[in-house]
Amino acid sequence: MAQVVKLKRTAVEGKVPSTSHLELGELAINTYDGRIFFEKDNGTPSIQHVVTTNSSTTGALDIHGDITASNLYIQGNTTIDGNLTLGGNITIGDSSTDTVSFTADLSSSIIPDLGSTFDLGSSSKKWNNLYAVTASADKFIGDGSGLTNLPAVDVSQVATVTSSFDNTSSISVSHNFNTKNVIISVYQSNDTQIIPQSVTLTNNNTADIVLSGTHSGYVVVAKGGHIVSGSANDSNQLNGQPGSYYLDYTNFTNLPTTTYKEDVSGNSTYSITHNLNEEYPIVQAWNTTTKRQEIPSIIESTSVNALDVTFSGTFSGKIVVKK
Repeated sequence: MAQVVKLKRTAVEGKVPSTSHLELGELAINTYDGRIFFEKDNGTPSIQHVVTTNSSTTGALDIHGDITASNLYIQGNTTIDGNLTLGGNITIGDSSTDTVSFTADLSSSIIPDLGSTFDLGSSSKKWNNLYAVTASADKFIGDGSGLTNLPAVDVSQVATVTSSFDNTSSISVSHNFNTKNVIISVYQSNDTQIIPQSVTLTNNNTADIVLSGTHSGYVVVAKGGHIVSGSANDSNQLNGQPGSYYLDYTNFTNLPTTTYKEDVSGNSTYSITHNLNEEYPIVQAWNTTTKRQEIPSIIESTSVNALDVTFSGTFSGKIVVKK
């Protein structure tokens, strides 16, 4: 009869040998837990175990290579300093954890592309420090409906600033949009629009307005190129993509143009073809030398795609038409 060689073993759940139980080169098995143990001695003896399927491993693992898993469960802090592609289900934390932290080295390309289910284990959980960075463009994949506590300096949803004035002809508005890509409208207290004598973009955060007389009312400064809240149920609006497509402008193509700009010089009347399909667009004229807005004497809409702009004298600068 063939001889059967058996290793040291126990069938007691959770039992682990100590260094006094094993010699160097000797193995032990817990047949209940499915774990294999051996003694390690690098100057300090310790008990280590071989990673096996369907078992619980305690201790650090330093793996230099690929890990492929259909599902990933992480309980505790996780730091990733390389590429991360997640194609299966991910569960982080448990029902006793209120906050989940996901950190990454921003010098690497970190793209948490969640192709399936990302389960935080509890509906009350929230993200801390979730970064998605590539070398070419920053993007977050999703509809953004669950994002909270975004820093105002990074993401601003303020589209307009309103500033009131009383019994004055000179107004200074601090909008703090950090851009000169703004549209300015002035209204009297009875909500009728006033055409300013001049509008000067003093810097990226301030506009100075001079009226032809003393008035009371309010100024509205609208920011161009901002992110606004809304919905798109018609996929034709998003080039065939669903409304939950990337919050990344590089993914949008063939969207309708809403602004037309044209540099003009040498004349007092200009025919502008803007092709915005709008019979009554907003028209502004900017003297690019003085950085001041000038008011045309006549603006005539000749069609839904063209208009004539006439000044009291020769005008040189930029004409902006906005739908």
